[in-house]
Amino acid sequence: MHLVAAPRGWAVREGGYALADARPLTARGTERWAVVRRPDRLTSAILALHGWASAAIAREVAANAFGRHSATPYLLAPAHPGGEAVYVSLIVLTGSAARLDEFAVGAHVDGRVVQLRLPDGERLHVRVGDLGRGPIVAGRG
Repeated sequence: MHLVAAPRGWAVREGGYALADARPLTARGTERWAVVRRPDRLTSAILALHGWASAAIAREVAANAFGRHSATPYLLAPAHPGGEAVYVSLIVLTGSAARLDEFAVGAHVDGRVVQLRLPDGERLHVRVGDLGRGPIVAGRG
């Protein structure tokens, strides 16, 4: 969760974990999520929960010390509304053969309060704090 203060029209971007390998990585995505996977099943994913316009994958060759091929999933909100806005995403790094539906987190934003619905049904309320202070957990319920 991020509270971003920026002029109207500025782009906001958030990246997941970069992965690298000797061979090209498997990558796929939709408008709401992007996933990069190595042959050993190490997986980096990013899911848009609130405020993001699109998901994509940045690929590079010979740009990472850990492998010739690298890729990073990311989210983009190309037109910030101006002032303050809340952006919510889920970033995953896993070595299991996880499916994205295992990370089905729902988010509802009301001002600076974010209500998250976790895959097991639990709900978590978080108040996004002032800039530079990060999220403040307000309670469970």
